[in-house]
Amino acid sequence: MPQLDLITFFPQFFWCFICFFGFFLYFSYYIIPQIATILKFRQKKLIALANEINQKKDGSSHLLIEYDKIVHESFQEIKDHLDTLVTVKSSWVSFNLEKLNTTTLGVVTQRLLKNSFEKEYNN
Repeated sequence: MPQLDLITFFPQFFWCFICFFGFFLYFSYYIIPQIATILKFRQKKLIALANEINQKKDGSSHLLIEYDKIVHESFQEIKDHLDTLVTVKSSWVSFNLEKLNTTTLGVVTQRLLKNSFEKEYNN
């Protein structure tokens, strides 16, 4: 195998070593500190945003309680109005049914009974 040739092995190993440590030094002095600075900045920004959100959440919890109270009161008013509407309409329906039964349907029922009894007696 040409990679393991003893004549060219040492120069390949030497240049591999030089390139590796060259990249290592470049990354450790330039790239990694920049990445660390960016990560620290992001962490501080996240902490600041979390604190801001918590402050807004504390202020909004009072508003949420007030909103829930107003919604509950409005639903209670709607329920009361619907209850009164149902009682008024049910009394109106019962009154009109009674009136209908006594007048129109009463006459129809009397005629039906009269006709059916006359047929029975005539047969």
